[in-house]
Amino acid sequence: MVEPGRGRRHGGPLPFSAEPASLILPGGINGGPALVVYSNFRKIMNWNNSLLYAVSVGHLADRLVGGYPFATLRYEDPEPMSRQQVEEMQWLLSQRGLDTGGIDGLVGSKTRDAIRQFQQQASLPADGYPTVALLNQLRSAQ
Repeated sequence: MVEPGRGRRHGGPLPFSAEPASLILPGGINGGPALVVYSNFRKIMNWNNSLLYAVSVGHLADRLVGGYPFATLRYEDPEPMSRQQVEEMQWLLSQRGLDTGGIDGLVGSKTRDAIRQFQQQASLPADGYPTVALLNQLRSAQ
């Protein structure tokens, strides 16, 4: 587990690897750990395309070979969004030409992709998480 600007949570530098890596933020930009993942993570995601499943399986594998447990992190959960708010967000994104996969009030992979695209266009951290703050930005950007 990596803390921004601090390296490994339990000390020391990250181990060297020539293998390409990705940084994921399972809790979004506003909270939770930042995790460095490698090709084995992508293989787990191919098996079951659930971020939480892949993080759990990867963490279990790390623990089996002597890895550290997840540290307890404290962060503020963003205000939860209602289904109606998600529908409005999907509508606003689709009005900008972004494919949300439909306006159904459910946050699926296409909605997350559309959110990421909007966040990139707006020079925001592109974590793909729907928040009330992001909905307000979409409303004001119209």
